[in-house]
Amino acid sequence: MPKFLCKLLVLLFFASFQPVVGHSPGGHIADNDSVPRLNNTAIRLARNKNFAGALQLLQRAAAGRPSDTLLYNQAIILSQLKRYEEASQLLQRIPTFAHAQVNQGIFYCMSGDTKVGLTLLENTPGGKGADKVAYNRAVAHLNAGQFEEAGRAASEAVRLRGSEPLYRLVKADALLGLGKYREALSAYQSLDKVPNLATMLPVRIGNALLGLKEYDEAAETFTNYLLSGDRTYQAPARFGLANAFYGQKEYAKAVAEYRRAVQFRPQWVQARTGLGNALCSIRDYRSARIEFEAALALEPDDPHIHLGLGVVSHRQGLHEQAMEHFSKAPDLFDQKDEDLADCFLSLGLTQLELNQLDSSLVHLNVAMRLNKDHPAAYAGASEVYRKKDSFRYTLSYLEKAIRLSPQNDKMLTNKGNMYLKSGNMDEAYDNFYWALRHNPQSINALNGLSISLLEKDRIEQAEAVLDSVINRGHHKAFLHNNRGIVRSYMALKYEKQKDLHNAKQYYYRAIRDYERSRDLDSTQKTYYNNLGNVYKNTEEYDKAVKSYLGHLDRSAINNLGVLYARTGKGDFGRHYLNIAITIDSASLVYRFNRYKVYKEYFKDSLAIRPDIQSAQALMPTNSISSKYSKDGYINIYLYDYDFERYEFPGDHHFPLQNDKPTPPDYRPLDELLTMIIPKKTTEPRVTPPVQVTSKRMPKNRRSRMAGSTKCPKII
Repeated sequence: MPKFLCKLLVLLFFASFQPVVGHSPGGHIADNDSVPRLNNTAIRLARNKNFAGALQLLQRAAAGRPSDTLLYNQAIILSQLKRYEEASQLLQRIPTFAHAQVNQGIFYCMSGDTKVGLTLLENTPGGKGADKVAYNRAVAHLNAGQFEEAGRAASEAVRLRGSEPLYRLVKADALLGLGKYREALSAYQSLDKVPNLATMLPVRIGNALLGLKEYDEAAETFTNYLLSGDRTYQAPARFGLANAFYGQKEYAKAVAEYRRAVQFRPQWVQARTGLGNALCSIRDYRSARIEFEAALALEPDDPHIHLGLGVVSHRQGLHEQAMEHFSKAPDLFDQKDEDLADCFLSLGLTQLELNQLDSSLVHLNVAMRLNKDHPAAYAGASEVYRKKDSFRYTLSYLEKAIRLSPQNDKMLTNKGNMYLKSGNMDEAYDNFYWALRHNPQSINALNGLSISLLEKDRIEQAEAVLDSVINRGHHKAFLHNNRGIVRSYMALKYEKQKDLHNAKQYYYRAIRDYERSRDLDSTQKTYYNNLGNVYKNTEEYDKAVKSYLGHLDRSAINNLGVLYARTGKGDFGRHYLNIAITIDSASLVYRFNRYKVYKEYFKDSLAIRPDIQSAQALMPTNSISSKYSKDGYINIYLYDYDFERYEFPGDHHFPLQNDKPTPPDYRPLDELLTMIIPKKTTEPRVTPPVQVTSKRMPKNRRSRMAGSTKCPKII
């Protein structure tokens, strides 16, 4: 072997035992370049969506040599793994690091703490990435429902970088939230050609059309999206289509679509509320209550739920409960919103039932203004004035209601009752007659007709009507009371004809009717007054006084005055009649009876009392009570009648709750930071000299095949 080759082998042998600069004895990468290599490798893994592997490498690198860059990159990777709280905690350790505060705010927002996140984002200074900061701030405000602030932030992002479609989308979302539907629609349509927004726009455009009440176009937009095959926004599209059908008053279709939306998201309060509204609109109050109460369990303070429950409770006769629900939705009662006409009507009628008359009238007037063609509000207002004893306004509103619903027998019956109350028997008869043309079985109309027939001196016909009703099994207290009055007049009529036998029979029958009335309903007590009149006419004065005292109203006081005047006790008669006139100075009967007392017992005083003398001509001579009076005095009989309760079918329509689109995702400033790897030195590596000790070796026996050169042996 040549000498130079042998020497080279020796050098290589010794070199294999020398440490290599830049590597550890164990063969691991040394600190001077291992951290950058691990960091950059982690970044490559993250770009390939291997976030777990990237995080592992970064943590390994940080264990060897911590640095702000490693912490920042770890925070970004943790956010990709949706571990936002851990990411925020890491960023808190490097507050002065570029974008640390911005991303910390974004991570708080992404973890659900929008308030803290917004505080950090609002306090972030401008500079590089200011458009991204403004975008994230806008998204945070959208998620918080702060649409004005979202609009300002989005406008700033668009100003800084108007070419970014997502910024313009967020600005349009803010306009939609502010109710600027026309501007929002225009903004959405301007993005129609952006490919990556193709699935996001249809539902947003549909909601803008709903806000503009263009329900046909909205329904078409939502339907086209659902037919497209994309399922990303299936639930909002179903909800939007349900709202479009509801706006078209296609309530059955709306119910079906709301149900589908609820199936997608069972905890969706707005969808359940919409379903409750639609069920209420088709008058399925039981099912509507189930949906409203399910929504209320999820959101106890939602005013839309309380509004729906208020209407349902009113319809189910739970007026106190209805009032409680209405009181929890005061901000929804917009007096300019036509869709709320039925809600104002329900509130007004509830207050009417609770005798809150002034408040009821206010809300019924709003209902009339919002819907001029619905008779219920006018009928309700007439009931308010009836309870206020305002005859004029009661009839005025009732007549308006009847014009809108001319075949409503209940309103015609109540109008007849009002004329009965005022003593206008001709008008009363006409209204009862027309009510019976529309409903021949109306008990209250038949009752009123019998009274008006009696006052027109058609006593036998009046008795026949009441006999027919009672014999058909309608045993009501007011029917027996009124038949007792009819029979009392029949007795007086027979007395006038000198037929004392029949007169006695009718007095007996009248007493039995009054007693039957008492047994059926002891709360009314009008029969006491009428029974007293029978005893007075049969000269059983003690029983008469006792009966009058059983219900001592102004009519009984008048009758007491008449009784005492008839029995020769003029002072007592004058005393009681003066009390009656003090209670009701407009009564012609009371004033006429007092005139009679003065004429019979106090002629001297009458001569100097022209006010009392004028009452002589007040009582009409054709009045049945004066026609059949036994002594010239007028006894008052108290008729009994019920006012009908109005039951107009509900015309329910609630304001729509349009879905606010889910804002786009936050965009953290997530550019991962690489680290510089130190370059290898270009200078040649210096190897320490190797001392080789040479020693002549004894020659071996020369072989035939051996070469001429021998390698030395190293000792």
